[in-house]
Amino acid sequence: MKIEWIEDFLALIEAGTFSQAAEMRHVTQPAFSRRIRQLEEWLGVELIDRHSTRLALTPHARAYEPSMRDWLARLYAMRSRIRADALHGPRAILTTQHTLTVSYLPRLLRHFRQQAPEARLQVRSSDRSDCIRQFQRGEADLLLCSELEGAPLFLDREEIERVPLGVEQLIPVCAAGPHGHPLFDLDGKAHLPLIGYEADSFLGGVLASPYLLDLQRRFDTELVCETSFTIGIRELALAGLGIGWLPHGLIEEDLMAGRLVSLRDMLGGPKLVVACYRQPDVEAASLETLWQLMHDRPPTI
Repeated sequence: MKIEWIEDFLALIEAGTFSQAAEMRHVTQPAFSRRIRQLEEWLGVELIDRHSTRLALTPHARAYEPSMRDWLARLYAMRSRIRADALHGPRAILTTQHTLTVSYLPRLLRHFRQQAPEARLQVRSSDRSDCIRQFQRGEADLLLCSELEGAPLFLDREEIERVPLGVEQLIPVCAAGPHGHPLFDLDGKAHLPLIGYEADSFLGGVLASPYLLDLQRRFDTELVCETSFTIGIRELALAGLGIGWLPHGLIEEDLMAGRLVSLRDMLGGPKLVVACYRQPDVEAASLETLWQLMHDRPPTI
């Protein structure tokens, strides 16, 4: 099987006709048709319904088209990584949770580019629990994550190195009302709508007690939305849907511009330690450089 046969088939779908697809692929139409036939013979199924007057895919072709596109994309991505590793050495792989991807990671990446532009890094963003599993399985060299103060990960594995990078404050905020005041009245007996994190998420567990419990004792509250997406909570707070707890690094500009109002003095918010972990016994120039930068001059949280 030749990779060009897959490319031909996908080009045929995009072009809509054999003649236009052959022109796109810079071959004659008979040669193009022959390559589609060769792909069908290799697969052992027909991909094109030749009884139709117009180009039509068989059910097998429709079902597996997304898989072919994904396979081709991953193959070319692997080729690019192999070439880059051969030229510049292996890259370090960092996995981090979605919240830090939007709040702290951009500053950290800018710092890396300024201080060590030659260091090669691949970033993976996922749920916190998925990131921890990736790191435990050895699929990532570095783990950047948030932790409760006094509760670091991997206490039972002394060989895993850890560097604390700073403290991140989760701030309760809401949209600004008239004259820049909070949209919701916390001094009265008004109904307070809350935008919360999903209960089984890390931040959902952090906020559940004592912050939300205390809030429910003091105010008439309603959970109007529950999500695991930090960016979504920011957008909903800006839209005036309710009160949400967000990392300061994510909403710093919103607070300065007056689009969001901090309610920290009245409602409080947890402080989380941002830390980075490193796999033991992994030696790579980029990894050593980045790890040293996190020890020496990390940007503030």
